[in-house]
Amino acid sequence: MVSGLLAAWMLLAVVFDGRHIVPYPWTLLEQFVADRSLLLSNAAYTLDTAVKGFGLGVAAVIPLAVLCLLFPVSEPIIMRLAVVVHVIPFVAIAPIIVVALPGDMARIVIAALEVYFPLMIGLLLGLRTTDERALDVVCASGGRGWAQLRFVRLASSIPSLVSGLQIAVPAAVLGALISEFFGADRGLGAILVNAQDSLMMARTWCIAVFIGAIAAAGYGLIRGLSQLIVPWAGQGTDVSAAVAGTETAKVGRAGTLMAGAASLILILGFWQGLRSVFGFDEYFVKTPGEVLNFLIVGNPVTGEGPGMFFGEFMVGLGQTIVDATAGFLVGMLAAIAASVLFVAVPSLATVLMPMAIMLRSVPLVALTPLLVLIFGRGLLGVTLLVTLVTFFPTLVTVALGLRSTPEAAIDVVRATGGTKLQAALHVRLMYAIPSISSAARIAVPAAVSGATLAEWLATGKGLGSVITMASANAEYLALWSSGALLVIFVLALYTLIGLIDKGVSRRLGIAL
Repeated sequence: MVSGLLAAWMLLAVVFDGRHIVPYPWTLLEQFVADRSLLLSNAAYTLDTAVKGFGLGVAAVIPLAVLCLLFPVSEPIIMRLAVVVHVIPFVAIAPIIVVALPGDMARIVIAALEVYFPLMIGLLLGLRTTDERALDVVCASGGRGWAQLRFVRLASSIPSLVSGLQIAVPAAVLGALISEFFGADRGLGAILVNAQDSLMMARTWCIAVFIGAIAAAGYGLIRGLSQLIVPWAGQGTDVSAAVAGTETAKVGRAGTLMAGAASLILILGFWQGLRSVFGFDEYFVKTPGEVLNFLIVGNPVTGEGPGMFFGEFMVGLGQTIVDATAGFLVGMLAAIAASVLFVAVPSLATVLMPMAIMLRSVPLVALTPLLVLIFGRGLLGVTLLVTLVTFFPTLVTVALGLRSTPEAAIDVVRATGGTKLQAALHVRLMYAIPSISSAARIAVPAAVSGATLAEWLATGKGLGSVITMASANAEYLALWSSGALLVIFVLALYTLIGLIDKGVSRRLGIAL
C-alpha cells in the first residue's frame, strides 16, 4: 500500500515536472532538512494556539451538551447558534474576531470554534447512545435525568467523545492555521502564506505535509490514550436495544417556538452588538435593521430596488447548491464506503487514515491553487475541494457507529459463515444509521461553507463569488445580506436533515 502511494506521488511529480507543482519525494525530504529550524520554531507557536483552542472548545462543549440533554428546550438554541458559526466561512468571521478580542485570545477562540460544532454533534450522539435497560434500572430506583446522566449516559458517551476528540484535533490545528492568516508574524500558517506568495512550491508542500503530520500525531495520541484508559471504547457492545443513538430531544410545540424565538433574539442581539457593543465601523458592519431595509426597499445609496440583488443572489445560490451537493454526496458516500472497508480490513485504516487527517488539517486556502492546477476550475475541482471538507468527520463518525454494533448481531452473521465485509454491509450499517445522520449534520454546513470558499478561490461563480465581489466593490449591504440569507438557507437544510432522520428512523422501526 505504501509503495503504491509513493508510486502515485512519483507519477504526479513526473506529469507536472515542467510546471513545478508537485515535488519529487527526495526534493521534499531535502526541503525538510533545510527548513527544519524554521518549521520547528513556528510549529511551537501554532501548537500552543491549537492546544489552547482545543481545550477551550472541549471545556465549552461538554457542559453545553449536558445542558442540551437535561433541558431539551435548550438544544435547538445551542445547535442553531453552532450552525450559524459553523457555516460562516472563517475567512470572513476571523478578521472580526481578531479585531474584537485582544492578542492571542482571538486566535485561540478561532481554533475553539473549529472544534465546537463537530464535537458537540458527536457528544450529543454519545449521550443518547444508551442501553434502555440500564436507564430503566435507574428510573425504577427513583433516578431521573441527572441520575441517568451520572450513572449511565456519561459512560456510554465515551466512545462518541473519543471519536469527537479525534475529529477535533485536526480541526483545532486548522483553526490555529486560519487564525495566523490574519496579521500573524509567526506560526505555520504565516510561513505557509509567505511560501505561497513567493511561489516556493517545495516549501509549501513541506509545510503542508508537516502540518498533516502534527495533526496525525495528535489523532494518534487521542487514540492511544483512549485505548489505554478506556480500551472498550468503540468496540462492539452487549446492548440488545434495536439501534443505539436514535433517541432525540423531546420538545413540545410551545418549547420549539420558545427555542426558535430565543435563538433569533440571541443571533440578532450579537449581530447588533458588533456595532453597539464592540464599536465596529458602520461603514463595514451593517445592522439587522439596515439589512432588512435593503432586502425590502433596496439600496439607499444607489436607489436600486431589491430585485437586482435577489436576481444575482438566486443565480449564485443555484450554483452553490450544485457545488455543495456534489461535494456532500461524494464525500458522504466515499466516507461511508471507506468506513466499511476499514472495519472489514483494519489494516487499511492504519495506512490511509493519516492521509485523511493530513488533507483535513491543511487549509483549503493552501490546497486550492494546487488542486485547481491539477483538476481545473470546473465542477470536478470544486467537488474535490468540498469532499476534502466533508470526508474526514464523516469517516470518523460513521466508523464509530459501525464498530459499536452489538456483538450478538454480528454473531448471527458469523454463525452462518458470513465475512467481515458481509457483516459490515448487512448488519453494521443498520446500527450506524444514527451515526450517519450525525455525520450528515456536520457535513451539510461544512459542504456549503467549503463550496463558497472554493467559489471564492477558484471558480468565480456561485455565492462565494457574489460575496467576494460585494466585498471588493465595498457593497457591504449586499455582503451582509448575502451572508444572512446563506445562514438562513443552511439552517433550513439542517432542520430538513433532522426531519429526514426522524422519518427514516420511524420507517425502519428504530425510533424511540
